[in-house]
Amino acid sequence: MNRFLLLVLVAGATFLIILFAVKPELIDNIWLWLIGLSGVIVKTFQSLVDFFKRKFSGDKEKPDNAEAETNNQGNNNFSETETDKDFNGVSLSLLRYSDDGETSIGLLGINQKFYCYTLEDTFHEEKIKGETRIPAGTYFIEFRREATELTLKYRDIYPEWFTFHLQLLDVPGFDSIYIHNGGDHTHTEGCILVSDSLNVNNENTFLSNSRETYRRLYGYLMEQLDNNIPLRITIYDENWIKNIK
Repeated sequence: MNRFLLLVLVAGATFLIILFAVKPELIDNIWLWLIGLSGVIVKTFQSLVDFFKRKFSGDKEKPDNAEAETNNQGNNNFSETETDKDFNGVSLSLLRYSDDGETSIGLLGINQKFYCYTLEDTFHEEKIKGETRIPAGTYFIEFRREATELTLKYRDIYPEWFTFHLQLLDVPGFDSIYIHNGGDHTHTEGCILVSDSLNVNNENTFLSNSRETYRRLYGYLMEQLDNNIPLRITIYDENWIKNIK
């Protein structure tokens, strides 16, 4: 049996070497695939620990109010709250998972399903204008129904479908925070860029399919708003994976 397992491991390693030799670009993105797997492993392990704790302690009660309140601080906890239950709209989530000092990248979900990648500015304790991402938190999204210079620019670029920018409301310390397309952190100025394709290398992190992703997302969110369905987004900082419940 041990020899059989060794042969399987050797065959698997040989396959991976050949695969990466034929398609070396896979190496750049393989670590992104592992993020989802690591989240599942962490969540499963934590669930098992909680299960055995309850079994041996006999404690089946929910956390008290003080503990629940502590767990929800910082908007980095996935536990459902009464506010979540009362919300009858479309919920977006942004899970930041990497910040290299210039760029923050994350995963955008809609109603708890992965949708695309995101790219933002880096974190700064003190805001640097045009170079700082917005704070984690929950924000409602609506159209900014003003013909700003940027709005007119987008209408010229996308006359078939663009009307107004999708804006995050009441972001502390920030104004005019939009969801839109772009290439790298120099295009964000605090906003959230979206794309199906993310490229990471030693020199720069950039999006390469942002326009098409933005068009598709914009159309979906516009349909919700036109039907008076409320939208909101909850943004989690990089420590979200530690707080999966």
